[in-house]
Amino acid sequence: MSKLYIIGNGFDLHHGLSTSYTDFEHHLKTHHIQLLDSLNKYYFIEGIDQKLWSKFEENLANIDKDGLVDYLLEYYDDTSDRGRNAMGIETDTYLDLLTNDLRREFSEFILKAEAKGIDRSKLIQIGIDAKFISFNYSKTLEKEYLIPNENIFYIHGIASEKEGITLGHSTDPELFIDEKIEATPPKDASEETLEQWTEYMSDQHNPIYDNCVSTVNSYFLNSFKNTNSIIKENSDYFSDLSDIKEVFIFGHSMSDVDMEYIENIASTVKSDCHWCVSYYDQNEKEEIEFTLEHLNISSEFYQLIKLTDLQHLYTTD
Repeated sequence: MSKLYIIGNGFDLHHGLSTSYTDFEHHLKTHHIQLLDSLNKYYFIEGIDQKLWSKFEENLANIDKDGLVDYLLEYYDDTSDRGRNAMGIETDTYLDLLTNDLRREFSEFILKAEAKGIDRSKLIQIGIDAKFISFNYSKTLEKEYLIPNENIFYIHGIASEKEGITLGHSTDPELFIDEKIEATPPKDASEETLEQWTEYMSDQHNPIYDNCVSTVNSYFLNSFKNTNSIIKENSDYFSDLSDIKEVFIFGHSMSDVDMEYIENIASTVKSDCHWCVSYYDQNEKEEIEFTLEHLNISSEFYQLIKLTDLQHLYTTD
């Protein structure tokens, strides 16, 4: 196989599936209002014109950690064992909501959208005898284009699979971990001053509070899309792309959260490989041109198109 198709969510959207992040927001309003309220309350983006739902996965790194810890502290009560344990229980429950529940609900959202079917008038020409990397959680390629399952690499899983999907940000989790500062007592301190200092420092390190902060910090790892690890685990697959002569990227914006995959592919395929990349509007077209330049792909080796221009080329042959 000398052709590779890289399929992104814009492909499903083109076919009429309601799978945008904004659609997911609407889904949560009906199916999981607690999760929606939590997302709106504790995630933020610097800049007044940016919103959570515009680049949802990237923005999963932008949780208001301090605000969440303050909320969890409200559950702490040191008057009883039950009270002391309440914060730990709520912390675990809340972090599970923002990670595991989020992934499960996103899978349900995809399955509901997929069940409604596509607009078959939007079908486009695709070479069946090719390799496919699908970033989507749906089975549109299999169900509507009859692409054999063995030809498709669902890089982030499928909504219908029990193993779950990969959904998350691409920011190194280590960047969010608070460094522990080892404090030392003041030099030449009197016995009274040293006693006061020791008492003060003990108040600053409440084990229950420290455990809460540690658990909240673990969120960044649990919501991390480890692209490097996925590439290593599938190194044979990516190595086999060295014979690819044509790459078609349909409905994938090549955003930062998935850029490591694209960089790996660009460095593996033939140097004179031809790229055909779809775009939605002029702004995305300019962003894609910038990305292709970043990948050192000369303009003579790529073509930019709109998926709507390919509809009339659909064939079942």
